[in-house]
Order: sequence, then C-alpha cells, then structure tokens
Amino acid sequence: MNTAGLSLDNVPEFRIPMGFFLSAPWFGMLAALLMLISPELISSRWHPSMLATVHLLTLGFGAMIMVGAMIQVLPVLSSQPVPAAATLSPWIRGGLASGTLFLALGFLFNQNSLFYIALALLAGVFMLFLGALGVALVRVKSGGDSVFSLRLAALCLLVTVLFGVLQLSTYMDLNWIGYSFERTDSHALLGLAGWGMLLIMGVSFQVIPMFHVAPAFPWWFCRGSSALLFITLVIALLASGAISKAALLMLPLIICFYGGYALYLIYQRKRKLVDYTIRFWQLSFTNLVLLCLVYLLHQLGLSIMPESAQFYLLLGFGFGLGFVVSVMLGMLQKIVPFLMFLHLQRACIHEPGAFMKLPNMRQLLPQSDSKWQYYLHISALATLYLSFFGGDLQYPLLFVAAALLLASFAWLFKTLWQANRRYIESMASITAK
Repeated sequence: MNTAGLSLDNVPEFRIPMGFFLSAPWFGMLAALLMLISPELISSRWHPSMLATVHLLTLGFGAMIMVGAMIQVLPVLSSQPVPAAATLSPWIRGGLASGTLFLALGFLFNQNSLFYIALALLAGVFMLFLGALGVALVRVKSGGDSVFSLRLAALCLLVTVLFGVLQLSTYMDLNWIGYSFERTDSHALLGLAGWGMLLIMGVSFQVIPMFHVAPAFPWWFCRGSSALLFITLVIALLASGAISKAALLMLPLIICFYGGYALYLIYQRKRKLVDYTIRFWQLSFTNLVLLCLVYLLHQLGLSIMPESAQFYLLLGFGFGLGFVVSVMLGMLQKIVPFLMFLHLQRACIHEPGAFMKLPNMRQLLPQSDSKWQYYLHISALATLYLSFFGGDLQYPLLFVAAALLLASFAWLFKTLWQANRRYIESMASITAK
C-alpha cells in the first residue's frame, strides 16, 4: 500500500464516517423492497414507485455514502478537515435520512405536505454540508488532482440540489416559480454525470494507485478529464440545438475514455492477488464503458431496444447500480478496515505492547464477506439487465433481481455491523488497563 502524499493526522473520528456507512444499506433495502412489492414500476420512469426507488437509492444510499466519504477523504487528501464535522455529522445524517424518507413517501402518496417537509429537510441538510465542505475546499492552499475534481463535484452537487428544489416545486403546485418539468433530465445529468462521476473520478485518482499498487494516473489525465467533463456538462446544459447535442455525445466519450484508461491501469497493477475491491472496480468500469458505447450506438440509430423509454431506464439502472453502487460496495470493503486499522494503530501509540493485539485488516472485514457481497451484487445486476429483455418474464426477473438486491444490501449492513463490532472490541482490548 502506497500512502505517499496523504495526510493521516487530521482524519475524523471513525464513528463519523461509519455512521453514514451503517445508515446507507437500509435505504438500499427499502428500494429493493419497493421493487419487490411494485414490479410494475419498470414500466415508466414517472411511476410513483420508480421515483421513490430512484431517490431511495440516490439520496438514501448513494448520497449517504458520498457525504460520509467526503468528510473522511478530504482531510486525508488535503490535510484540511471539514469544519465542525463531529458536531454537524449527526444532524446531516439524520436530516438526510428523514428527508429522503419523506420524499419517497411524497412520491408514493402524492401528498404536498410530505414534499414540503422533505424540501425543508433536504435543502437544509445539503446547504449545511456544502457550506462546511466549501469552507474546507477554500482553505486548501494547493490541492492535488483529486481535490481539483472534488471541487468540481461539490459545485455540481450545489446545482443539482438547486435543480432538485425547483423540481419539487412542480409537485407542490408552486407554478409561480416558473420551473419547467422538462428540466428533469438536467437534474439527473448533473447528479449522475456531475456530482457522482466527478467524485468517483477524484477518489479513484488516489485510491487505485494507493490500495492496489497500480501505476498512478498522469496529472494531465486527471486535470484534463475532470475539467473536460465539467466544461462539456455545462455546455450540454446551457446550450441548445446542435451544440447541446454535440456536448451530449462528447460526455459519454470522455467518460468511456476515463473508464477504459482506469481498467488499463488496474490491469497494470503489481499485486495480482485475489481482491474483491479490484473485482468491484473492474465490474464498475466495464459497466461504464459498455453503457457509454451502447448509448452512442443508440444515438447513431443502432438501438438494442425498440422502446426508447425502456432503453433510458436500462441506462439509468446500469449507471446507478452497475457503476456507482458497484464502486461504493467495493470501496467499503477496503476503506472501512483500513480506517479501523489506522485508528487502532493510533490507540497503541502510548502503549507499544498493545501493537501485538492488533488484528489485521482481513480479520476486521474477512475476505469471505467481500466475496459474498460481490456475488450477490453481480447476480442482482445480471438478473436486472435480463429483465429488460425478458418480454413476458420481465416482472418475474425483476422480482428475482429485487430479492437479490435486498440480500446484497442486507449483507452489506451485516458485514459493516460485524466489522464495527470487531473494531470496538479490539479498541476496548487495546485501551484496557
């Protein structure tokens, strides 16, 4: 493991990111349950259950992990901690969890009062988080390639939240705001290709070489791909006509090039040991490249599906579950035991003899748990993809995929909970006098 260039002196208390990580799987389980109960959601992106499922996955699972990761990663990459992280984190986590639940219920029951509560909670939480994160990012004097990408990701998150607030106004009959419902695609594009993509890029620039002894991403690639993706995204959103269409064709090309190059660097790694984090990275980047190619072929008139609505649902699930969630599941298998071991080492500083009691990272989170996580997730993903081509079997296949997703998210919670318990027991053993 290569930790050169990292600052491990200002990492937050372990309970802060772990609180977010332990909360996230519950929303994945809720989304999977909703897919089990209401398989007809696959018929339209506007189905109430589909809207609820998407936001349970993107806000409840995805944003929960991303926020926790940002609070953890930023001080490591830049030596600049997020201000008042210990004080703000419970409020951010609680507001994000409750706001996501109210939003999902609002979609399911179409109640304005639920939307108003969700709006207040989610807007407040994200402004609180982005305010603290913005202060930390401004204080960073000379950030590296990862921090450059994280800054762009934070800006995209800000605009995504703004679009989301305006989007909710269409459900609350606030017509005086004048927001067009057709801008939903802009909200989704900013959240997925902006906030999600740029955040993963920024993290991958550091952690792939660090954890897997792979060649480093060249500086020109890091800065160039992040900046080009951001600029192209802005053009796609602000321009119109042929310019906007050209930018929308450029986006998948940029993303495909990033995914392909990342796969190449992973292949060049020095350690060829079985590592399920690597397999998750390979799965996610393979999904990413294939989805980009399929989208480009579709734009050229070579579609793999006759129905355009179903095609875009396939792309959405593929990007969300096949790429973003795959990355998160893999990273949790590596980052969680690494952070645990780091904090346990620190606890041994004043008690050198306690170093003998330290468990290794694979004892904290066994490889067998990571293996089952990988197999459950890839089985759910494969079955979900098959459901789009299953014809009359679409609903039964979606039911199976949802059951596997439920098992995958439940397994994730079980794995993280047991790892946290081992950490607490080890810390108690080390600090016992």
